[in-house]
Amino acid sequence: SGINIISSGSPGSKPTVLIRGITSYAGNDPLVIIDGISAVIDDLNSLNPNDIKSVSILKDAALASIYGVKGGSGVIVITTKSGERNTKTSFSFNTSVGTQEVVKTIDVLNATEYAAILNEASVAGGEGIVFPDLSSYGEGTNWQDEVIVDAPIVNHSITASGGSHNTSYYVSAAYLGQDGVVAGGDKSFFKRTNFTTNIDTDLTSKTKLIVNTNYTNIKGKSLAENGITSVLSNALNFDPTINPYENDQFGISETITQEIINPLAQIDNTHNKGKTDKISGKIELQHNFMDNLKVTSRLGYTYVDIYSKYFVPFQYYGSGHNQTNANSDLTPIVTIDGEGNISSTHNRVGENYTNYFNYTYELFGNYDFTLNENHNFQTVLGFSIGENKGSNISAANEDVPFNSWDYADVSAATGNATQQTSGSWQYVSRNLSYFGRVLYDYNEKYYASFTGRMDGSTSFGKNNKFGFFPSASFGWVISKEDFFDSVPLDYLKFRASYGSLGNDNISPQFSLISTFPSYVFNGSIINGSSLGSIPNDDVSWENQVQVNIGLDTRVFDNKVSISVDYFKKTVDDLLFSPNLSLYLGTPSFPTTNIGKTESKGIDAAISLNTSIGALAITSNLNFTTAENTVVAINNGDKYIWGAGYGIPYTPIVRFEEGYSPGYFYGYATDGIFQSQEEINNHAIQNGAAPGDIRFVDVNDDGVVNDEDRTEIGDPFPDFTIGWNLNLAYNSFDLSVFTYASVGNDIYRAYERNLNYTNRFASTLNRWTGPGTSFDEPRVTFVDSNNNRRASDRYVEDGSYLRIKNIQLGYNLPEDVVDVLGFDDVRAYFQVKNALTLTNYSGYDPEISAGGVLNTGIDYGTYPQPRIWSLGLNIKF
Repeated sequence: SGINIISSGSPGSKPTVLIRGITSYAGNDPLVIIDGISAVIDDLNSLNPNDIKSVSILKDAALASIYGVKGGSGVIVITTKSGERNTKTSFSFNTSVGTQEVVKTIDVLNATEYAAILNEASVAGGEGIVFPDLSSYGEGTNWQDEVIVDAPIVNHSITASGGSHNTSYYVSAAYLGQDGVVAGGDKSFFKRTNFTTNIDTDLTSKTKLIVNTNYTNIKGKSLAENGITSVLSNALNFDPTINPYENDQFGISETITQEIINPLAQIDNTHNKGKTDKISGKIELQHNFMDNLKVTSRLGYTYVDIYSKYFVPFQYYGSGHNQTNANSDLTPIVTIDGEGNISSTHNRVGENYTNYFNYTYELFGNYDFTLNENHNFQTVLGFSIGENKGSNISAANEDVPFNSWDYADVSAATGNATQQTSGSWQYVSRNLSYFGRVLYDYNEKYYASFTGRMDGSTSFGKNNKFGFFPSASFGWVISKEDFFDSVPLDYLKFRASYGSLGNDNISPQFSLISTFPSYVFNGSIINGSSLGSIPNDDVSWENQVQVNIGLDTRVFDNKVSISVDYFKKTVDDLLFSPNLSLYLGTPSFPTTNIGKTESKGIDAAISLNTSIGALAITSNLNFTTAENTVVAINNGDKYIWGAGYGIPYTPIVRFEEGYSPGYFYGYATDGIFQSQEEINNHAIQNGAAPGDIRFVDVNDDGVVNDEDRTEIGDPFPDFTIGWNLNLAYNSFDLSVFTYASVGNDIYRAYERNLNYTNRFASTLNRWTGPGTSFDEPRVTFVDSNNNRRASDRYVEDGSYLRIKNIQLGYNLPEDVVDVLGFDDVRAYFQVKNALTLTNYSGYDPEISAGGVLNTGIDYGTYPQPRIWSLGLNIKF
């Protein structure tokens, strides 16, 4: 409970994970710990799921504080598999193949409807008919059907594990291949190969060596997504009267001359690739000085090497189109200015190399002891140091031979010196920490813990490099008291904790020089450089204070477990980088402390573990509510602008004192003007005509203007529910996971609303005269009322219930397995994203655009596909 995971359907995309609400502007990703080593959410993409032994979530400060400054948004602790000692080598082979499909598309106008609507809008705007012969268009082209495809997904892995008297080992290899449901595998795919080795061996009777190593290779191609230039955005808004192909070329619209393009042509003209090589792991020594004193020395490391390349070929989307860079025969466009200077367009290629390396070294001791039989202590004391550094070099050039991806290489491009660009950057950050913890219990009845951690980080200036973050917790097993004997509960425990955690999720307070693209100065080519950012010596740690109060109970012979928590997280000294003038000579702005946020709510979970005859039942139902509030913003405006949409760009998100972080900001609407009389009786709304949207005069000053913009939606849910159900009957097993998000709003930002773009099917219910519509405005090319302005007209309830996973398995009978020569064989059928119930009209109510100030905005989000798959697990 308390966890909200938002995913995109794009192959290999990073999930957004929120634990107990929104607290920080600087980032809300939880810390990931893999086998004791710090990682980030992106690293989950590098893991083979079959290598994972267990996952636990640490939500309150008392549990997370030992992990330091990155744990303020929660900690995901992952333990990978290892071998067992004194066992022979066993193998496990897992394979699954499946297909992905997009379940829902968005209703848009067909060609005839589009032509009729544009004719009506043109006439209403005082212009002539655009499409004189409506009978010639028929259904036209549904561009969504052209770009959305069924796509394969495969997953294979093999493991070997075992051990001798003093050594255990686990080795695995895995492959995941996923094609995109938009355009398919030629232009969109994710391929991951993993190799993992975990070795645990005794060097002496008191010393143990653990070496874990994981190598990951990722290859992929991608298309523009989640934006106004995305393939899906173009598919929704492009002209349906145009054929996909005409005269061996992609169809071209003569009416749309702005940024909307034929999405098939966009796919064909998209060329890129990426490759990531990553190696990570740990080397750990454990030495037992005595029975109750163990010292651990642990070195964790990650090295990542990333290469990417893109190619922008000559493209033709119609004469005068702002994305056209070539003539219709794909030759350069040559222009001559008034002084006779000749210039031409070019194709372009760019390459990028990036590498990261980080390490963490920890040295700590665990000392456990008991006093007077019932007073039990577990203590830990240690320190850690770490470094994270990265570097990048990039280059681009023009005039790729033959306008071909096959020849797209910076070294092969023939552009002159003025067409060549290059750049580089590098950074390094370091941290130092001292930590200690004492766990105490009295006869397993009373519990207490105390944790203190001193963290130092180069992310902060000389005045605030170190911060101290303490935490404490208390527990009381009430059911062990004598007076509890008559209470009909098997177990009852009270818990309370208080703690503080820091956050250093900002750039280091010193920055190396960054190179900039070359430029011409005094007739010479100059390579520019600049300070990467301006330091702020007084910026301080975010201080996240968390309070948690909870109860745990079990009833019905411990078959039913119930847990309820109240939590409150307060963040002081929010970290933020304000916008400053580029005349300061740096592209990055100094970070400062700007305010305070608060998140509070309830976590509750109920679990059932029982059986009825041969039927085993395990069920877990959890409920979480979180109320997020910006308590203070320390600037004159008391707010910060967030994300927006459209051209010209319109901000629609605010991070404002007294409101939910990242709420939607715009005009409130009140139906459609039915007559001029209604307009006359309303507050002054310049440009309004019958059939236009009636906007609310929020401040009641008699005029509708920018001062009337207000809160029109909140992207964060009122509560979430998750339900895991596992059934087993003889040789069959069934698991179902269902998730629901209730009360979250979505801003529908994929509608372009330009004169000649396609419209949505709701336009058919537009206003055409008094009483004909109270929801959809008239259509016109002259929108004097600015009906398109950001308003609650684009805000929808994004609540949904989704069956995220169904898996039905069957274990072959032992006699059959023996004949086959295996130890165990299990076949299964699986459906992911099996069913979604929602009133949201877009592709997918699970919006993952990333960032607090970008949450819940649907730019044409990449939908999560339904995945049908068959799998086989074999052990031998």
